[in-house]
Amino acid sequence: MNDHSIETIGITKEYPGKEKPLVAVDHTDLLIRSGELFGLLGPNGAGKTTLIKMLCTLILPTEGTAKVGGYDIVKEAAKVRETIGWLHGETGGRALYWRLSARDNLRFYAYIQNVPSDVARKRIEALLEFFDLKREADSLVKDYSTGMKVRVMLARTLLPNPPILLLDEPTVGLDAQTAIETRKLIQTLNRELHKTILLTSHNLYEVEKLCERVAIINTGKIVALGTMDQLAHLIHEAKTVEVRLEGTDGEAATQIIQQLDLIRRVMMSERSGDGWIIRAEVSDLDSAIPRIANALAGNFRIRGISEIRPHLEEIFVKITEGNNHG
Repeated sequence: MNDHSIETIGITKEYPGKEKPLVAVDHTDLLIRSGELFGLLGPNGAGKTTLIKMLCTLILPTEGTAKVGGYDIVKEAAKVRETIGWLHGETGGRALYWRLSARDNLRFYAYIQNVPSDVARKRIEALLEFFDLKREADSLVKDYSTGMKVRVMLARTLLPNPPILLLDEPTVGLDAQTAIETRKLIQTLNRELHKTILLTSHNLYEVEKLCERVAIINTGKIVALGTMDQLAHLIHEAKTVEVRLEGTDGEAATQIIQQLDLIRRVMMSERSGDGWIIRAEVSDLDSAIPRIANALAGNFRIRGISEIRPHLEEIFVKITEGNNHG
């Protein structure tokens, strides 16, 4: 396998329109490293699912190319399909046969995916064990909880033992507890089984917690890509520092902080329980934190000083709104 498990170069998908073609994915370049848990975000209709379907070889690109596991999605489509496992928003188990057991579902899917019977037997038992389905393996899927159905679907995805997983909205429609359990399973697949995972989701909290890097796609184009820190830099030139103090003499501390030359402005200064919280925008984070600590030392009891980073939701809204208005 190549160093990069997924690589797209100028990949484009157009559909016929009345006056001009409808561009669903527009000359997109993307590199996802082997072993990475990568998030793909975008508004409805931004091109996420179209891109996933091209990577799965379900639809052909109009222009450009992509390689998945080193295989060309057009010229070596069969090899690509052997390399990937795809789960597409199938919460509730719609893609399972409800009148079969989990074991029989896995046997059936192993057969149609050409997994050799001796390999399939061992792999099915290992997957039932891994997903904690052993006790109910021979019960009908129709009697399973939603969480159990999700586990069976993930097990089905892993039957050919693919190194790459494409998970398109895997937690959509799940209740909170089942979504939490599913996120833990995804994390385990990446960390313990070393699967490369491309995850799309509308749940920004989910992507922020799980993914090492995130790409934001809007109107078919990748408009931002990077780690959370790198994305935060795109919308925030100034850094925000939070100072947490013991006691209630926060007003005096606020005045001291305001006088420091690295402080752009104090954004918040208020009581918090038996202490005080002060938030300030600073021009140089690395210098500001020790400067604030030195200025307050001796006169105030400092509980902590740390950077406040914007959440992915704030980043996503600002980037997509800016792109739409640009």
